[in-house]
Formats: sequence, structure tokens, C-alpha cells
Amino acid sequence: MRRVKRISGIAGWILLGAVLGGVVVYVLGLDEQELSETPVEVTATPVVRNDAVGLAPKVIVKNYGMAIRSGPGAVYEIVGNAPMESEYRIVGRNQGGDWWKIVFVDIEGEEAHGWLYALFERAVNAGGVEVVEAPPTPTLEVPATIEPEPTLIPAPTFTPGAD
Repeated sequence: MRRVKRISGIAGWILLGAVLGGVVVYVLGLDEQELSETPVEVTATPVVRNDAVGLAPKVIVKNYGMAIRSGPGAVYEIVGNAPMESEYRIVGRNQGGDWWKIVFVDIEGEEAHGWLYALFERAVNAGGVEVVEAPPTPTLEVPATIEPEPTLIPAPTFTPGAD
């Protein structure tokens, strides 16, 4: 806090640089003597959440045609495609921090969740994104091994005296 005197002659206290919700707040108070002589009108200022003003966590695709997958890993099914420079809202991350869980619009035009590989993308305001549980790793069906039937190859015939 710092005591200041305005050009008009009114003295008071000011708090510089207090940060509240991403906005720098300046508080000006008057001395007690001036406070009793000066009518003060107090109005409430609504607090705006960061995500309401475009500061929600998002990822910006920096590579051409990134795959959106059903889970955090290359073993999961591809459920969409993220064009270069597209932006998606981040709703979670995997335990390793290398995949973002995002909200995207699927091929039917419905809102869906998918996963983008984080190391090739640019995240904004993602410092507080929570770890979310990944879907179970898909089990790959291995085709049954078919035993080939032996092919009989006739033995060479030997003819005596033939050179």
C-alpha cells in the first residue's frame, strides 16, 4: 500500500498490482477524516470467470492433419481429424501429460470427446488441466494361426547310367 495525494488534493491509499482473476486491480481508499466528509458510493463489480472470456484451456493444432483418437495412444482408434490451425477445448490430460482430452465435433455433427497428442500442438491456459482416466486399452484380435498342410514333393528319381 502506498499513500498518495491526487491533483484535486484528496489523499488516500492505493494498492498497486494486485491480481484478481487475470485482471490487475487498483484499490484507492481515502483517509478517515476525508471519508467522513466525502460521500462514497459503493457498487459491486461482477467477477468474470476466465473460461467465459476466452481463457479456457485450449489446444491449437500446429501440424497438418493430426489424428484425434479414442484414447491417449496410437493403439486407440482414430475417431476424427484435426486440421492445421484448428482449436479445441481441453477437458483433461493423461497421467503422462503427453495427450490432451478435447471436445470436438464428430462426422455426424455431434459434440464428442477425443485425444490429441500434446507434444506436437500448442496449448493455451492449460496449466491447471486435471488428469482424467483414460479408456481401457483396446485388445487387438490376433487371428488364429493356421497350420499349413504339408505339401508332398516327390523324391528325385535316379536312373542308373544316365549322365
